[in-house]
Amino acid sequence: MTTVLSSSQIIERYLGYFRGHGHYELPSTPLAVPGNSTSFIIAGMQPLLPYLRAETLPPSPRLSSVQRCLRTDDVEAVGSNDRKMSAFLMLGNWSIGEYWKREAIEMALEVLLQHLEVERERLWVTVYAGDESLGLPGDDEAINEWLGVGMPNERIVPLGSEGNLWTMGDGPGPCGPSSEIFVDRGVELGCGHATCRPGCDCERFMEVWNLVFMQYERHADGSLTTLPQRNIDTGMGLERIATVLQGSESVFSTDVFLPALERLHELAPEQEGEVRRTRRMIVDHMRAVLLAGLVDVRPGRDGRSSVVRRLIRRAARQGRVLGLEQPFLGELLSPLAAGHGSLLTSQEHSQVQGLVQVVANEERMFSRVLTQGLSLLEHVEANEQGYVDGRVLFQLHAERGFPADLAAEILVERGLSIDWQRYEQARQAHSQVSRVSVKTHFQLS
Repeated sequence: MTTVLSSSQIIERYLGYFRGHGHYELPSTPLAVPGNSTSFIIAGMQPLLPYLRAETLPPSPRLSSVQRCLRTDDVEAVGSNDRKMSAFLMLGNWSIGEYWKREAIEMALEVLLQHLEVERERLWVTVYAGDESLGLPGDDEAINEWLGVGMPNERIVPLGSEGNLWTMGDGPGPCGPSSEIFVDRGVELGCGHATCRPGCDCERFMEVWNLVFMQYERHADGSLTTLPQRNIDTGMGLERIATVLQGSESVFSTDVFLPALERLHELAPEQEGEVRRTRRMIVDHMRAVLLAGLVDVRPGRDGRSSVVRRLIRRAARQGRVLGLEQPFLGELLSPLAAGHGSLLTSQEHSQVQGLVQVVANEERMFSRVLTQGLSLLEHVEANEQGYVDGRVLFQLHAERGFPADLAAEILVERGLSIDWQRYEQARQAHSQVSRVSVKTHFQLS
């Protein structure tokens, strides 16, 4: 039986282990990237790039941290499965030019088996299968190391570049083959196929830890060069390992979310036929808004502020799906903070009440726009080809202030497609008219 640990206990055991193995504990970098008005931290390794590229000497060749991250590039997918989130905490340990695959694998396994008490027979791993087009071989070394620590060969799964070549998104940056560790959550969550294993898109296998053997720099043209040193870059998602250790249905029903989910059920009791994703999106987005607000990012029109505004508006719309006609999102922030407990500092807990008012005001201002927009979208129809004229979305945005991306998401849920070329034509025509109007105004003045 897996031990039930709280999120704070998981962090304590994780950091304690790596302290005992000579790792210098780095403080968490602020979620809002310092000196940059648009970006959030999107990965636990992001603050360590100067060390990984050998541009700056680290305080120690062995490092560990717990890093808050916020990623919204594919926010539409949040809640679609048991693991996809926008805000998350990443537990990481790094070797900057020191230990390599054997030590990283041994330490990860020791943490999982002895300190977090995951059953050995539930663990599976993936390794890099190689890519001829990139000139990269399969990672036989990682396979041998896993076999050496007792991982059965049948639970070692080779996967290609899409799954096991870790890169910094689509852009340039340090990269390398990876070995991911999965926990088998049971056949009842599987797809039923005999070939079901890590790499399958069902909910049976939860990836909890990724060990990246960072040895290349990827450039803008896609070419690879060797880094000045070999690094280990690992990340274990707190919410994912908590899902396993707490026996939760998903990352959204772990201890950090439970008080908010309970409050949401008080506000909107569950209805028959309700789409499960709706409540997941609401608590996920408000958790992201909370963490952003704690670094003083408020809803607004530009940069990071526009991300927060978008999350609030998307959550507000999901509230309407649950039948919540009046602003309610602010009421979820205090329960979310309570669920985080010691994961937030006492100073951060004292900030929450102010954020409640900020969110309530933003939702209230958007409420009328949301009501009108939803009403108008009910009457939007597609043409014979199944596309909605994108000019309709632009008009709704320009005249009513209703976000085009939110309108598109609502229409897509109805099975409709958007003619974005028409949208762009309308946007450009509007911009041209605006420029002419401004020019004429100043000429007449």
